[in-house]
Amino acid sequence: MKDALDSLAGLVPPSVSSAGSGSRPASGRARSDRPLGKQGMDRLARVPLFAGLSRRHLRALADRADQVEFRSGEAIVTEGMRGGAFFTIVEGKARVTRRKRTLATLGPGEFFGELALLDGGERTASVVAATPMLCIRIFKRAFDRLLAEEPGVSARMLPVLAGRLRQAERSPAD
Repeated sequence: MKDALDSLAGLVPPSVSSAGSGSRPASGRARSDRPLGKQGMDRLARVPLFAGLSRRHLRALADRADQVEFRSGEAIVTEGMRGGAFFTIVEGKARVTRRKRTLATLGPGEFFGELALLDGGERTASVVAATPMLCIRIFKRAFDRLLAEEPGVSARMLPVLAGRLRQAERSPAD
């Protein structure tokens, strides 16, 4: 198992390659990925991207999500790498950079990686934990299964995604 994870190290960020493996982040302690439960469902309801979802849809989403901790300085996603997960911040702060330039600092309730849920394409920015963090993580494959079972979920999320894309187009970040 260790050899398989080592071969992923240069290709996939630790936040994705260690999913569910019980591997260790650079700090040496065991990664504490764990299921969400009811409290996680309530947290997802406060994320703007999921605010329009019914309780049934939120429960289905929470069943497919987990919580993951990151230490300060740990890369969560890396610009240019293929995306495979969405994150919402429960505790802590993250720094968002593009071409080594800081674009934003994110905190509790904010999210990133929404495009990865849609297309799994390259990350448009890097996100690094500025403090120790607790995040909710949803993998694209699990999200795709949810959409296949519950097609109404995507219709409720599209207005929020469109708004984020419009905001990004207006941003002077580039």
